[in-house]
Amino acid sequence: MHLTGGLFKGRIISAPKGEGVEVRPTLSKVRESVFNILFSHFGDFSNLSFFDMFTGSGIMALEAYSRGFRKVAAVEKNSKTFIMAKKTYSSFENADAEINLIKGDTLKILSKLEEFDVIYIDPPWDFDYTPIISAALEKITQNGIIVVEYDKKFSDLSSVPAPFKEKIYGRTGINFYKK
Repeated sequence: MHLTGGLFKGRIISAPKGEGVEVRPTLSKVRESVFNILFSHFGDFSNLSFFDMFTGSGIMALEAYSRGFRKVAAVEKNSKTFIMAKKTYSSFENADAEINLIKGDTLKILSKLEEFDVIYIDPPWDFDYTPIISAALEKITQNGIIVVEYDKKFSDLSSVPAPFKEKIYGRTGINFYKK
């Protein structure tokens, strides 16, 4: 995998691998599209914050960091995945931005954090999205956006509000929500 834009464009990121580690990195064409849509909404990212609720490989948070988000936070619950992502994150340095990788349960951690301009949600695809999106709506800024990645085959989003924008890439769906 490689970053598709920003300060670290082209930098190769290794997905965590090994026993007990399951990650499904977001495809580069999907990442590119997500950040193009966010750029259309916000313009400049330099004063914005980004929260990746289920970071896995860390590619979405690192993409946000590379593209100039002022503050980036990411959560990973799996210990082995967290350790591998931490190694990747430590190789990045940008004096104009802050990146923070947190180990733990994303819903518990989110409740203790301030608001974010963008919250990215990409849990395991057989997850119940309702409590996650509800919690994210409580922690998004007034002009913020929640981005949800899901698998059309395995994910049921029928109990969540309709998105203001939806993009489909094969089996992968991306929904965009506002307050």
